[in-house]
Amino acid sequence: MKEIIREVAVRHFNAFGYEGVKMNKIAEEVGIRKQSLSYHYPTKSDLLLDTYKQIVNEEISFIEDFFTKKDIGIKELLLLLLKETEYRYYKQPNVAFLQIMSFQAPVEYSDIVISYYREYLHIFKQNLIQISSKSNSFTCTPEEFAVGFITIFDGLIIQLVYEDSRSFKYASQSSFSIFWKGITS
Repeated sequence: MKEIIREVAVRHFNAFGYEGVKMNKIAEEVGIRKQSLSYHYPTKSDLLLDTYKQIVNEEISFIEDFFTKKDIGIKELLLLLLKETEYRYYKQPNVAFLQIMSFQAPVEYSDIVISYYREYLHIFKQNLIQISSKSNSFTCTPEEFAVGFITIFDGLIIQLVYEDSRSFKYASQSSFSIFWKGITS
């Protein structure tokens, strides 16, 4: 039941923001009474934080799978990750929720949300360090490679959250080209 509740909640959080979400509307869409929803999630903040934590864990699994199952070059792998990120942002509400909340968390919960997001970024960074350490053709350390790519990645996420797909594609092509030239020349 919690999984169904979280799925509906993500759609509501994405559509209305934290302040606009009404627990009775989520209960109605799930097909339960508000009291039954309160059994699983006594407050909206409980629902938000549990949902966000679950999605962070899903995305950590995605990142770990993504970097271990691909048998392609590093450049192609990173470009594929950027394409996947855009696709998943628009097609999978959980991905949009993760990224939107990382920038627009309610003030009273921002420390908790950021701590979860940092956990995700840490795993992301470790995977980048691991793949970059397999190459000796870079002009930077694996740590610098990872920090540089994550910085670009965060900037590109802003394009998805605040702009649109066209803006993301343009910024992605431009910034990745400069990044790649910088680490390989």
